[in-house]
Amino acid sequence: MNSSQVRTLVEAALSQIEDERLRERISQLLVPPHCELREWDYGEGDQEFPCWIILEHQPSNTCIAYCEEGFGPASPWGLLFISGAHLNMGMDSGWFMRFEDAFRQSMAWSGENPAGYEVQ
Repeated sequence: MNSSQVRTLVEAALSQIEDERLRERISQLLVPPHCELREWDYGEGDQEFPCWIILEHQPSNTCIAYCEEGFGPASPWGLLFISGAHLNMGMDSGWFMRFEDAFRQSMAWSGENPAGYEVQ
């Protein structure tokens, strides 16, 4: 996978989001996709997977990443820390099937979710 392919995935995910305010907020926080190896705590020791960072929210020191391994492919969109002591891939509760769900669950979104909204 390369940054161009990840950018295409992000654009496809954005095109599926109907809420204009949500798309606008996401657009403000997108960063050029860059790959970071992150530790995977659930496999063999010292296992790392490539996580593509696509969005950063500096005030909360968090980002959204895309990763096809670990919790992916079922839940490839994850909430991670940008820096600090906890740079692993985290727990399954921080990984989502859809980019929209990852963003709505992040600290970067303080808006309301639509009536009946459920994380998929």
